Amino acid sequence: MNGLTGARVLLLDDEPGEALPIIKAFSKVGVPVAYFDGKPGQTPRNRDRLHGIRLAILDMDLGFGGPPENMASTMLQTLARIIHPENGPYGVLIWTNHPDQKETFTRFMYERSTLPNPVFVVMLKKADFIVGSSSNSGKRRFSIGKLSTELVKILAETSPLEFMQVWEGSAFRAASNVTNALAELSQLTADSLEQWKKQWHDETLKLLLVISRAQAEAHHTRDNCIPSMFLALNPLHSDRMDALVTESSRELFKHIDQIMNATGSSSIERRAKVNSMLHLASNDLDTFSPGNLYVVEGRRPSIFPALKDMLRNSMNGDEAAQAKNLELVIQKGRQCGIEITPLCDYAQDKMGLSRVIVGFVLPQEHKKLVKRTDFLKPIGPFYLDGGGSPSGAYNIYLDSRYVVAAEPRLVKKLRAKARVRPQLLADVQFWASYQAARQGVILLSDK
Repeated sequence: MNGLTGARVLLLDDEPGEALPIIKAFSKVGVPVAYFDGKPGQTPRNRDRLHGIRLAILDMDLGFGGPPENMASTMLQTLARIIHPENGPYGVLIWTNHPDQKETFTRFMYERSTLPNPVFVVMLKKADFIVGSSSNSGKRRFSIGKLSTELVKILAETSPLEFMQVWEGSAFRAASNVTNALAELSQLTADSLEQWKKQWHDETLKLLLVISRAQAEAHHTRDNCIPSMFLALNPLHSDRMDALVTESSRELFKHIDQIMNATGSSSIERRAKVNSMLHLASNDLDTFSPGNLYVVEGRRPSIFPALKDMLRNSMNGDEAAQAKNLELVIQKGRQCGIEITPLCDYAQDKMGLSRVIVGFVLPQEHKKLVKRTDFLKPIGPFYLDGGGSPSGAYNIYLDSRYVVAAEPRLVKKLRAKARVRPQLLADVQFWASYQAARQGVILLSDK
């Protein structure tokens, strides 16, 4: 069932009769709802707790009654059995007529719960959204239009959550577009539904095999067949996402001023984490692959030069300052290397020697120790953790003077810290090639 997950609204109400009109109203506008009545036997297993809930609609009284403290405690215990601790940002809508219940719930949520903090908690009266004639109960219904209007007002004050919701919706739509486009590629000429189903099954499997092989090339195996297929589908998803940007962003235009007027700058650590998400992969690090980033965390590999020798002419300042800076870089930094063998040589199993460009990583706070020079390429900051050094923002400095050629068996002994993704890897490879080929130009200056 993993491929069918993805509800973004959680409805928790012990009265199914009151919950059903709300579920129907959301379904009518294409919003799936995960409904629970609060009974322990009906909640998910720990491993199946929900991720990605963006709106939790809660009836504070789950049938146990009692003072606000008891209701809040019961609600939080129930929510903890449903929502995963890594759920992410979400808002909470509470059905209640009693402000003290909201206040107690909000305080308990912040002080006692292991759940992520909600970005808003709003109290509404369920009766305000029931429309229709009271004389004819069959015509009374829950108005999703009225609730939508209220939620729009709330989200206007919590626009970052709406940005994320719209983007997530675009991601799902883009993935569906890829699936639909691939499924329609087969030109089937069946005479019956049974024959059509078999043809579709067989032809789609053939297409998926071709896609998987194209990704892995000479390294295609049973073990990497499905991962290779997914990796090949990712760029197709990105293409569909690009095509949806203009359309998806229209409904967010009302929030432009909030973004443009957000003064100040995000912290270095947060920017470093985003850079790491963009350019450093963390999967399959045991596999020898172009882009592997090796960070020395113990004894120096025999194929690497001595760090002190490598740092010559790389320190800022006069002679005395350079000596001091050198000591600090050796103390605070770590040697590193990036595998820059061409992707096609690796994919086609035609590589001879492995090529690793060597450099060092240094905490962002010490970047002024390093000279700006053509033979050094700074990239980052990236968020790096572990390895005996404090986690935090680090810059990587690659030295074009030290490109090591070694037998792959020696490089395979190294443990990758991360893998540089293709966009940044191509930039590093281009820069290293240019540095290796530069001759210098004779020009008479105006000095």
